[in-house]
Amino acid sequence: MILEKGIGNTIHELILFGREELRQAGIEEAQQECDRILMKFLGCSRTEIYLKKHKLMKTEVKENFLTVLEKRKRRIPLGYLLQEADFWKETLYVNENCLIPRPETEILVENVLQVIRGSKKERFSFLDLGAGSGAIAVAIMNAFEAVYGTLSDISEEALKVATKNLKKYSLTSRAKVVQGDLFEPFSNDEKWDLIVSNPPYLTSWDMKKLQPELTFEPKEALDGGIDGLDFYQKIVSEAKGHLVPGGTVAVEVGQGQADIVSKWFRESGYDNIQLFKDYLQVQRVIMAQRNS
Repeated sequence: MILEKGIGNTIHELILFGREELRQAGIEEAQQECDRILMKFLGCSRTEIYLKKHKLMKTEVKENFLTVLEKRKRRIPLGYLLQEADFWKETLYVNENCLIPRPETEILVENVLQVIRGSKKERFSFLDLGAGSGAIAVAIMNAFEAVYGTLSDISEEALKVATKNLKKYSLTSRAKVVQGDLFEPFSNDEKWDLIVSNPPYLTSWDMKKLQPELTFEPKEALDGGIDGLDFYQKIVSEAKGHLVPGGTVAVEVGQGQADIVSKWFRESGYDNIQLFKDYLQVQRVIMAQRNS
């Protein structure tokens, strides 16, 4: 790559240049993203970057920074470019075969951890339907030593990503990875204390007007059918048969979907149905219990 002239050679000058380039490309968090790129290539914290902001950059780091910057200007998600994403308390490996975990999904994790914390079982089991990168499962198993997870996804390539994250955090001995469509690969006698899922929930209309970054993410992990509710109908109807008595099912839902999905849980005989809002006050998580 031929380095452009007039950019500057210090950390501070690169950040100023990169921030303006990303802003002109319509990227809102331009400053934070420039910081993240440099943190990745310099192997240091955000604080260290600014303590060293007048330090001259090595040519290799500058080249890497500018290469990622050019790709990010084309709206390729930064997570894919850096092959990592922060979620909960972990930094996960991600690639284009899985969704990049979102901050709102941490609401799901937060409430699921409360369920596990309140359980008196010595061994707790859960199923993560549509596990993708394994973000939810890794967060759960990292929080508790006596928790065992089954991760399922229809995508073999996504499960390779999940497996890599399980290995990164030394969780493979407590995890089982299964390829298949929702409950299809499981026998009727396979049951868990908890079933958790962040299924595809975008509507057909949503899919036609995706944000630029979302066009790079796997369509099958986003598309929830005409009304975005295809997967919830299956989860509500089939989860009860795979929960132990008193077991919990927890799902993330899209904006405006909480009322209908919680209604389906009620009509299907679930107990203790609870709704939780995300940081923007959107009803984002539903939890329901199989009666004892």
